[in-house]
Amino acid sequence: FEAAACGVPIISDNWPGLDLFFELDTEILIAYSGCEIEACLNGLSGALRKQIGERARQRVLAKHTAIHRTQELEGYIYAFLSGTTGTVEALKTVQETAV
Repeated sequence: FEAAACGVPIISDNWPGLDLFFELDTEILIAYSGCEIEACLNGLSGALRKQIGERARQRVLAKHTAIHRTQELEGYIYAFLSGTTGTVEALKTVQETAV
């Protein structure tokens, strides 16, 4: 998340759950081989690389900061302590009280 928060375009392999954090090929580049990495590095214009990095930066700032993780943790704790089975509802409650 640190590189994305700085607006650096990232090339990654595709792993389960990555699409839960970033929109593939829009906010993060996916490569399956050395040739694909080379294509990402040499085949994309500087402007496109900058756009991808900026999209990733916006995603991180909107969804993946320390505040977001703290609220998520508080939601899990609240759910545990209150016996709530749905952590989504508990997380919403914590987020509403934080605003």
